[in-house]
Amino acid sequence: MPSVTIHTPQNVEIDYETARLGSRIGAWFIDAIVLLLSYLCCLYAVEQLGAGLNDDVALRLGPVFWVVLYFFTAEWLWRGHTVGKRLLNLRVIRLDGEDPTPADFLLRAVFLLPDVLFTAGTLAVLFITTGQRGQRLGDLVARTVVIQTDPPAGVTLVDLLKIRHRDHHPVRYPAVQRLSEADMLTVQQCLLRYRRYPNRAHREALALARARLLEVLALDAAAVEPEAEAFLETLLLDYIVLTR
Repeated sequence: MPSVTIHTPQNVEIDYETARLGSRIGAWFIDAIVLLLSYLCCLYAVEQLGAGLNDDVALRLGPVFWVVLYFFTAEWLWRGHTVGKRLLNLRVIRLDGEDPTPADFLLRAVFLLPDVLFTAGTLAVLFITTGQRGQRLGDLVARTVVIQTDPPAGVTLVDLLKIRHRDHHPVRYPAVQRLSEADMLTVQQCLLRYRRYPNRAHREALALARARLLEVLALDAAAVEPEAEAFLETLLLDYIVLTR
């Protein structure tokens, strides 16, 4: 599976699997259904309000504007996800490790016009299949890449119960309930990547995750496991026991 190495601002290298072409096409079709239904609902609402709407605008320019608005808004508010991307475990990230900005998402949305709408998707497929990082034209301009966020081998959060039976696991960090399942899946992926590729970069990624979680959960570093892997595993088990 093709991968991309992201250099974070902390000079840590993290490897991600780039999104598969089939997954990206599937996400696009899901989003297209959402776009169609939402646009029809919008037209109906405008009609019910009695607002006049030119047919040419509604049938030609309206859908183009709606596509740009949908992808920009969804990826911006959902941190690199759309409905289709979330369902198929895809996410947009920046190549420099920083969070994508609204301008990045707007560029990606605007370049959907030549990438997909005006070329029936052929330009996007051409760039994705021939480029080293699987980027379409909009990704190249915005310096972004679409990655797979699902864990290797289809492992899910519940699979971590196999590490140790939860009935015998005393909760150490109840504050973990403040985190979302998406947060814990990110932690899980850090662990899985380290166990799959136990190199220095992924060890440093675990250490950064530990430091960040200590800050978010207001925990004393001296009172938790010194090993990042053990600490993150305990957090995951605590989360499962408290939320399942």
